[in-house]
Amino acid sequence: MSSSFRRIAVVVTALALAATACGNSSNEAGTTTSSTPAEAPSGGGEATRNEFVPISGVPGVTDDEISYAVIGTKTGNPLGNCILDCYVDGIEAYFAYRNSEGGIYGRDLVVGEVIDDELAMNQQKSLEVISSADVFGVFQATLLATGWGDLDQAGIPTYTWGIHSTEAANRPSIFPSLAVPCPDCVRPAVPYLASTVGATKAASIGYGVSENSKVCTKAVADAFTKYQDQSGVEVVYTKDDLDYGLANGIGPEVTAMKEAGVDFISTCIDLNGMKTLAQELSRQGMDDVVLFHPNSYDQGFIAESDGLFEGDIVSVQYRPLESTATGSGLAEFNKWMAQQNSAPTELAMVGWINAATAFDSLLAAGPDFDRASVIAAMNAITDYSADGLLEPVDWTTAHTPYTVDQQLERDGSEVCGAYVKIVGGKFEPVAGADTPWYCWDGRDPAAFQPTPKNFG
Repeated sequence: MSSSFRRIAVVVTALALAATACGNSSNEAGTTTSSTPAEAPSGGGEATRNEFVPISGVPGVTDDEISYAVIGTKTGNPLGNCILDCYVDGIEAYFAYRNSEGGIYGRDLVVGEVIDDELAMNQQKSLEVISSADVFGVFQATLLATGWGDLDQAGIPTYTWGIHSTEAANRPSIFPSLAVPCPDCVRPAVPYLASTVGATKAASIGYGVSENSKVCTKAVADAFTKYQDQSGVEVVYTKDDLDYGLANGIGPEVTAMKEAGVDFISTCIDLNGMKTLAQELSRQGMDDVVLFHPNSYDQGFIAESDGLFEGDIVSVQYRPLESTATGSGLAEFNKWMAQQNSAPTELAMVGWINAATAFDSLLAAGPDFDRASVIAAMNAITDYSADGLLEPVDWTTAHTPYTVDQQLERDGSEVCGAYVKIVGGKFEPVAGADTPWYCWDGRDPAAFQPTPKNFG
């Protein structure tokens, strides 16, 4: 396997880790803090939204507009899914929504430039944006986040697809759509979900090419062991050295799981690997085995699977599209995506959430804003939910990695996750459409039963 595809493997499995970890911060350091965050400004908020203050010398800001660049992967995308175009759809829909209300501080929010990083050119494209006088902030949906360190060093507000925990950690200018996870924290979520489908024997599997995937595999296996008495589910098979992409199939491993009586499989692998696994399970007469998917929240992918994933459970990074919109920004998302004639895809929702974060950081900074004040204002918010689309994030600590040894110290009062079940080829929220999140007591390591919750 080439070094480029090894790095892509790590990227793909990072998404799995983010979902499995229930949205808490990561132990993936590997980066250095660019600068000390500035003191948070005061004087912002909704009451100031229509105030106009003349601003000069701030890149990308004129009397009429606040301009952003979007960088993402399109050409060379090995996953084959819609990334850059769908991501832009969500950003532009959110900007259209806010601009219809008058924008902010007398200015419209605009996408000034859309840049394809062609998979391997993220750093080069990021450096070009840094040198531009026409860009206030940046949105990023990329598979190789090689330019994030430079953007952070330059103090540019950067809002990103939350699949790169290592590149986001310790960088106060980088705001991912999903809080950086703690891969080795032992959580009750997967054992609990296994118990809800009547499973008794579980497997945990991952790729050997990615240390993240290996850590994820072990954390889930440890969780089954820790919560076995409460769940009634025993982990009987663990394998953390699968070949990336399962190019040679997974027949022997499925046979071993069959012999062990496995009826529930939690994975730390990518979407295409899940399909290969499901096909082999079907071939060996194991169609009743339930799979836990870390990153298969793609209605088109599920619809084309010909029933392979029926009854499986999928982790979702944000409020599921199938939930009710009560008390959240989901109604506006659906409305403005339709008005833009754009499909409500996963990456569109990520773009919408990133755009909402950009708007809310401006609003918190106040009308006499610049890049530093916007970054500082966002980093002072302790319960950011993007209008009920996310589990609340404490941005005063969310950039800083932590390990399983610090779990009780760093976890908030609860840890939450959103999950859907595949029924009739469609997604249904497991915790309920009105309360799409399951939340566990973050201060009690023995807590097993979750509470369904709604954020908004």
